[in-house]
Amino acid sequence: MSDHAAAIRGLPRWHPEPLVQDTIHRIRAHGWSVTAVSELCAECAEDCEVPDCAFAYSTGLTLHSIPELIVYGLDAATSSAVINELGDLLHRCDWTELVQAGTEICVAALDVPLRLVELIDKDDMCVSNVLFPDAPALQVIWPDDWGHFPWDEAYALEPEHQPVKGVLSDPAVPITGPRVISRSYGPNRKERRRRKPTAG
Repeated sequence: MSDHAAAIRGLPRWHPEPLVQDTIHRIRAHGWSVTAVSELCAECAEDCEVPDCAFAYSTGLTLHSIPELIVYGLDAATSSAVINELGDLLHRCDWTELVQAGTEICVAALDVPLRLVELIDKDDMCVSNVLFPDAPALQVIWPDDWGHFPWDEAYALEPEHQPVKGVLSDPAVPITGPRVISRSYGPNRKERRRRKPTAG
């Protein structure tokens, strides 16, 4: 994985949650980490819920000024390979141009072209949300057997096979940087109106 020595400065050294701590170690060793979630659970606990659709996501790409990635509907090994390959690619390519142009990306890990869309619903990215809650994210979308993507009318798969939790970009609106949806609260308009200007 690419040049990560300088990128890990903002990463915490310790976390009480074992999965998060393991992810921190992998980010320090490799630059980023991929977490796969499926019915095959390495850390089974009584409160674990089997997801409706297997998925995998990155944690740590944001340290390299790259949005985190998530992919739904592929097995763990393929998902990890796709995310790692795209992580390497996005070190060399401008992600905003790929998203804006709707570029189909070919990777060695999968025999079909992929598209990237801006992710809106980041709830499934649990570890990433703990370490980097305000990091932007992209969803990796793959087509059906006939090359149709979920937004195409002839798409043959059911929504549960690959839930789309992102939005297609509008070519008329240029992307100038990551658009982040944050849960934190900023100053509200009512409070700003109450403040009286100070006399200079």
